[in-house]
Amino acid sequence: MNNIIKINKNYTYDILKNDILFLNYYFPFFKIDSIGNSTLGEKIIYIKLGEGNKKLFINASHHANEWITSLVIMIFIEKYLKLYKNKEIYKGYDIKDLWNNVSLYIVPMVNPDGVNLCLKNKKIINNKLYYEIWKDYFNELNKWKSNIRGVDLNLNYPAGWNQALKNKLKKGINKPGPRDYVGPNPISEIETKNMINFTKLFNFDMTISLHSQGKEIYWNYLNYKINKAYEIGKKLEKVSGYKLTKPVFYSSFAGYKDWFIENYRKPGYTIEIGEGKEGESLPLEKVDEIYNEIEELFLVSLEECINI
Repeated sequence: MNNIIKINKNYTYDILKNDILFLNYYFPFFKIDSIGNSTLGEKIIYIKLGEGNKKLFINASHHANEWITSLVIMIFIEKYLKLYKNKEIYKGYDIKDLWNNVSLYIVPMVNPDGVNLCLKNKKIINNKLYYEIWKDYFNELNKWKSNIRGVDLNLNYPAGWNQALKNKLKKGINKPGPRDYVGPNPISEIETKNMINFTKLFNFDMTISLHSQGKEIYWNYLNYKINKAYEIGKKLEKVSGYKLTKPVFYSSFAGYKDWFIENYRKPGYTIEIGEGKEGESLPLEKVDEIYNEIEELFLVSLEECINI
């Protein structure tokens, strides 16, 4: 069969929903559900693959203009489903064994409202509810990172949130806008709250947050010593060619990875995929290249999760 996930269009929330339904038609053995709704009432969908006791969580598109992360993880989902259906050994990985040992939870689009705004979805553009927040940026919506309320979701978690606030205030960022506004308080956004509740519900063994860009892997938060985190990170570095590193102080707080590490003391990673123009979405023509760079990273993560 031809690939269900196409790489010839900007990856909107509507395309994501349709792709998931088609995948479930052809591969009815995986679970679809929702972690809750977005600000504008869109379902924040999650997918569960596998039946194992170990639990790996991958999320994408915290940031609207990083929607390509949703497309990349959806390509992997389709590939993983095909490999499992055929009970294949792929690149030395026993897919059936991974499936039976690890439950893989994926939220492919944390920020559907923001993605729709970034891609100028008519339903968003015609909705004047938050028009005052984004109207002045209409010609640069392709650079929009925030949710529809102008809050950067990956700066809204209660892990060093006050420090993140100080860092952004020094840069003059003190109100809703296209990027870097931390919100009026931690967990001010329904999307952040849903992610936290979802994590508490399943108590994941390891998490990966897909962002773009820079070909880097962030693996730590403050000075927490997380068992196996660095060693797993080095394996991710080896198979992807991405650099295992630490974020600069300015960007080191209030993200999902930070909150997960602080609260669960388990391995959590932020993967900055691809390279392109700063502040802009990565172009579709780079999708194949990026996917090939990180495909094995997902497989290694599944394998390593078994031993956490």
